[in-house]
Amino acid sequence: MVTMGLMMVVAIGTSTAKADESGVEAMLDAIPEISAPAAEAEAEEKKPKPAEAFDLDAYFEQCRAAVYTHFKMPKKIAKKNPDVEISFLVSIDKQGYILGVTTPKRSGYRAWDAAALDALNEVGQLPAPPSFWNPTLNKVLIPFNAESK
Repeated sequence: MVTMGLMMVVAIGTSTAKADESGVEAMLDAIPEISAPAAEAEAEEKKPKPAEAFDLDAYFEQCRAAVYTHFKMPKKIAKKNPDVEISFLVSIDKQGYILGVTTPKRSGYRAWDAAALDALNEVGQLPAPPSFWNPTLNKVLIPFNAESK
């Protein structure tokens, strides 16, 4: 009798499972296909252009050339000490206007440092930086030494 009861439960369960499977399949078949609109499909196909590399060394050279034209080198100091140098870290905005100047180390010659600072003050604006320039983070290094011409 127990065997007979188990066979009936298995038979009922199997037919219910088959009915459920066919019902689920019918429901899935009733769902319409979804396709992306043409505009979205075209947008996905358009990939952004890779960013072109910007030659920062060339930009820094342009900045130095702009400043060096105003640098009136104290020649006596350059002859006496050919290794004389002062470097400035120059903060600029997106148009190239000088916002601030700092120096990590002075040259040791007041006239040399003053001549270098005068050149920066005379130029006032450097060439416009690249589009990715961040005025709060990026700076231009401008060294003034005996070869600055």
